[in-house]
Amino acid sequence: MTRRAIFSGIILLVAAGGLVLRLPGLDRRPMHTDEAVQAVKTGILYDTGVYRYDPREYHGPTLQYVTVPFLWLSGAKSFADSTEWPYRLVPVVFGTGLILLLLLVGNGLGRPAAVAAGVLTAVSPAMAFYSRYYIHELLLVFFTFAAIAAGWRYAWSRRVGWAIVAGAALGLMLATKETWVLAVAAMGLAIFAKLGWRRWAGYPINLRAIVSLRHLAIAAAAGLAVAFVLFSSFFSNWGGALDSVRAYTHYFERSGGAGLHSHPWHYYISMLLYTHRFAGPWWSEAIIIALALVGFVAVLLPRNAPAAATPLARFIAFYTLFLTAAYAIVPYKTPWCMLGFLHGMILLAGVGAVVLVRLVPTHLLKGIAILALAAGAWHLYGQADRACFRFKVDRRNPYVYAHTGPDLLNLVKLVERVAAASPDGCGTVVKVIAPEGDYWPLPWYLRRFSRVGYWSDVPDSPDAPILIASEAVRETLDARLGGGYETHTFGLRLSVHLLLYVRQDLWDAFTEQQKKLAAPSAK
Repeated sequence: MTRRAIFSGIILLVAAGGLVLRLPGLDRRPMHTDEAVQAVKTGILYDTGVYRYDPREYHGPTLQYVTVPFLWLSGAKSFADSTEWPYRLVPVVFGTGLILLLLLVGNGLGRPAAVAAGVLTAVSPAMAFYSRYYIHELLLVFFTFAAIAAGWRYAWSRRVGWAIVAGAALGLMLATKETWVLAVAAMGLAIFAKLGWRRWAGYPINLRAIVSLRHLAIAAAAGLAVAFVLFSSFFSNWGGALDSVRAYTHYFERSGGAGLHSHPWHYYISMLLYTHRFAGPWWSEAIIIALALVGFVAVLLPRNAPAAATPLARFIAFYTLFLTAAYAIVPYKTPWCMLGFLHGMILLAGVGAVVLVRLVPTHLLKGIAILALAAGAWHLYGQADRACFRFKVDRRNPYVYAHTGPDLLNLVKLVERVAAASPDGCGTVVKVIAPEGDYWPLPWYLRRFSRVGYWSDVPDSPDAPILIASEAVRETLDARLGGGYETHTFGLRLSVHLLLYVRQDLWDAFTEQQKKLAAPSAK
């Protein structure tokens, strides 16, 4: 068996192993607000065949279009018929795909380094946790690495096919999330830095030997074509392409603004190095950062790096440095946004791990070094396991961010049981009232109800069989209802509560039904 075949087999095994953290219990965590928003948009596409890009919110269309085949395969006849599984399988596939893409760069990073990077990708708590989140981030990271990997294959082979793949991947990045500009800027700066470093080291630079302008034009055309097709909703919304350009005015304003998501420059690095909240366990991916630093230094000192790794690894080193700096500078921060530069660190950490082992002088010490690295990976796995399962909605988990509390599921279950006591069933009128749309992810959980309305303010005639309202409107709502409702309180998120109002006649019918169900069967 050839070394290439062995390498491919190991990467496949690592990818399969990563599914242990990614696949189980995808339906057991409540939907985050962002997940629910994207699922509802996908549901509209699935039911109607219509998608319209919104330049102010929700990001690009790739997540929605990619999900549709998963819904087909799930057997869901409509959005109302769907479950969490097909949606969350999308990031699972792309998160696992990050490991499989290493097959394209084995001759660039060095195969041992690629295997080490694959293991770290599989067990990184952040990577595993957000591979179970139905948001755009894993798709963006996957397409970014696909562009880098295809670019490397082109630089190595000069085949135009790889240039087209790289261009298409860049187009998919553009159509996934607006923050693609940070990754592309980091790529551009990394290329200049790498060439500058090469020139400083005394090596000649021949750009014509690296890239063909004709191939570059073909790649750009492929990328623009892919992005245009998606933003135009497959040519049914020609204005979507123009909206994709207008979007940056809004997102640049948001990125520099203050608010709930404004955090200091060291927010991401501090989270990765060490987090300990309340009486919970401590969390750290410091081993990845430490190994990445070793890899960074090594690729700038070629004699310490694997010979084949220097060109690609040096590019990744500069790319990761610039991308990390960009996300540190931007005040608007959410934990999943760090996945882009964290993935770059993981690739460098793979190089760093191999460098450390090669620097150790004897076989015995090399074995000890490998065992120490394996212990570090096992520690990451343990953290990933508790992040994905035991602490999946616990705020002591640093990757849990403004997440929906499990109590909301109790509200939804009660609404469904109460509606079952109504002759209208899922056609029962439900009114949801909360300022600034602070009722998400309810549109996901109430997807099977056909007569649901949403208000930011209390309407003049709020009466309905079932009402769900924010505590912020309680006083006004109570005054307009004037009594006649059974009321219960449920948690939505930390310090955010929703009130469930059930009209008294429906509540009485529900309690009577429950008594009958609880009564022992007549013998």
